[in-house]
Amino acid sequence: MHFKQYGRTFQLRIETADDLEAVLKLDESLWVATSAPTDVFRCDSGFLSLLDPDGSKRIHTGEMKQAIRWLLTVLADRSQLIKRTNHVPLAAINTETPEGAEVAKSAAYVLKTLGQDDEEAISLKSVRQFLSNLKEQPLNGDGVLVPAAIDNPETAQLIRDVISTVGGEIDASGEMGISGENLKRFREHVEACLVWRAQGRLPEDSDAVAVRPFGDATDNMHAIRTKHAALVDHFFSLCRAVRFDPRTSERVRCPEATLDALDLSQPDDVTACLTRSPLAPPNGDDSLPLVTEALNPLYASWVAALKTDVLMPILGEIGETLHVDQWQQVKQALKPFADYMESQKGALVQSLSDEQLQHYHGSDAYSAVEALIAADRSVSDLLKGIHEVERLVLYHQNLMRLANNFVSFSELYHPPIRALFEEGSVLLDGRWFDLALRVNDVAKHSQIAKSSNIFTLYLEVNRKAPDTKFTIAVPATAGSKGNLGVGKRGVFFDWRGQEHDAVVIRIIDNPISLREALVAPFTRLWAFILGKIEAMSGTMEKQLQKSTDALMKKPATTTAAPPAGVAGGPAGMMVGLSLSAAAIGSAFAFITKTLSGLSKGQLVAGVLGAAAVVAVPVSLIAILKLRRQDLSSLLEGCGWAINARMRFDNMQRRSFTRRELYPLNATGTPQRTWVKQLLVALAVVFVVWGMRAGCRGCSRDEAVVTAGVCASETNAVTTVHADVP
Repeated sequence: MHFKQYGRTFQLRIETADDLEAVLKLDESLWVATSAPTDVFRCDSGFLSLLDPDGSKRIHTGEMKQAIRWLLTVLADRSQLIKRTNHVPLAAINTETPEGAEVAKSAAYVLKTLGQDDEEAISLKSVRQFLSNLKEQPLNGDGVLVPAAIDNPETAQLIRDVISTVGGEIDASGEMGISGENLKRFREHVEACLVWRAQGRLPEDSDAVAVRPFGDATDNMHAIRTKHAALVDHFFSLCRAVRFDPRTSERVRCPEATLDALDLSQPDDVTACLTRSPLAPPNGDDSLPLVTEALNPLYASWVAALKTDVLMPILGEIGETLHVDQWQQVKQALKPFADYMESQKGALVQSLSDEQLQHYHGSDAYSAVEALIAADRSVSDLLKGIHEVERLVLYHQNLMRLANNFVSFSELYHPPIRALFEEGSVLLDGRWFDLALRVNDVAKHSQIAKSSNIFTLYLEVNRKAPDTKFTIAVPATAGSKGNLGVGKRGVFFDWRGQEHDAVVIRIIDNPISLREALVAPFTRLWAFILGKIEAMSGTMEKQLQKSTDALMKKPATTTAAPPAGVAGGPAGMMVGLSLSAAAIGSAFAFITKTLSGLSKGQLVAGVLGAAAVVAVPVSLIAILKLRRQDLSSLLEGCGWAINARMRFDNMQRRSFTRRELYPLNATGTPQRTWVKQLLVALAVVFVVWGMRAGCRGCSRDEAVVTAGVCASETNAVTTVHADVP
């Protein structure tokens, strides 16, 4: 077991089969990840399904260990694992174990069926070709039989009748078929339905039986009576209420407010009102009127059919009303048939005729279908072995690589290789950002990613084919912020090399590099100074423009001089310029005098001290933030469970975010700027030194004269301003 340092973390090296076996002994706390969503990996979907047997859409440490353990058990020769090929030599399979022996047997069967007996290795292509061919066969091992698989028309019709009555299941070919359970259920319903129908069948020498007291007419009489029987029962209940309290008869009518609001021109409103009304106005003598004029119009035709087809055959001649006792007599007369219908058996096959049911009673077609289903099950056992062969080839090709993207992250820190969970690279602001992670929920991800202390860009990618949009998170690990900002457009190259449009939609702002953090205070100071200069320049420009406008507006005939003490005209402008020059000269003299009083050490110490006051705290804060930058937070926002703190070193920073250099042999390219910067710094030093030497060389008399000039200029300024009212 050997560990390797990647950045600032130590991770298990997984390069050989022995390294892969060491994963089984390594405590999970030393794994880089302990859980991850399956959709973050760019792997074969069948391979990911095998690693997710419980369908949780996540891969855990236990599932990884189980896969590694099974692979090492099935393989006798593990030397080819490092090559990660999509084929496995037959000689490499361990036939000494039950799992390996079954896989070897199934692999040989696949090659023989495909006519590849001379092949010495089983490939993923061969396995999936066999499975594809098998799905198109009538007996494909899924335990489902389709009508197309049957040559006998009678047996095929049985399968179709089973599907149309009790239902079926989808075959591996995509067609609807039946299983043994479907056939058993159909057979039970057929037998039950035959017994039930026999109970209600009329003998040839009789017009009625117990359950059909009125012969063949019983079915129609029962259907008419039960259609609105609940309304009749409700009417007699209302009659009892009216008999108890006559005021009830008024309450069952539509309220006057409802009638007033009723729009008689709308048929639906009228129908709704009648639907809420009883069969007829209730009375106290428990009698339902049978004449059309006294009935609810919605049910008048039904009452007429009830009287003719049900009441008269049971009660004989009947008057214009139906008493509650007569209604109970009718219900009792039809009760045997009602009970018979409620005890209906074989309901699912009631759509089949008596002839069809009798045909399937004791039919030999059952045996034929059951034999075919049994044969299909035998293929299922073979199919299970074929899937184990597919499992071996997929694990042989992908499992070691997945371990280097789960147990360890060696592929992430190896620039020539794109890790399985990377989406691609972004070209933005003249730089390459080579780490991009798919993000499903930007708001949720950004909340977690804030703790990473990394400058993070969220970009919306417009995929051309298919036309979809998705979001990626991209960390900036080197250089400076530059022109990066929301709305900035760039290009995204996915892991296939396909190009897509991308735009920045959100940013988590953090220091990108130490150089940017150190320069930031001076950049802000310079921006502040430029802002003040622009503001002052704007004010002076407005004042000058105002004075010029005032001068230009004076009449041309005016030749009188301005009053004494009033600033205006060309003379006033010249006085203003003189005063400004005097003020600047005075300030320059003060600065020169101050610098001349400083020694060389004091001057250097002052400059360095001022720079240190700004740079030291900023650099300390920047160093702490940069050292705490942690890539694991970006992964955790994508659903990972990460153990290690994934901090950067300088090499990793430059590999994740890089700026390409111009070709060495190219001409006309910009030169390095550090030489110019050094020359400018030296020039500043020489200027400061020359100023100091010149100041120290001045005689005391010159200083006095200079001071006198300054003082006289100052007095002049005071005098001029004093004259101004």
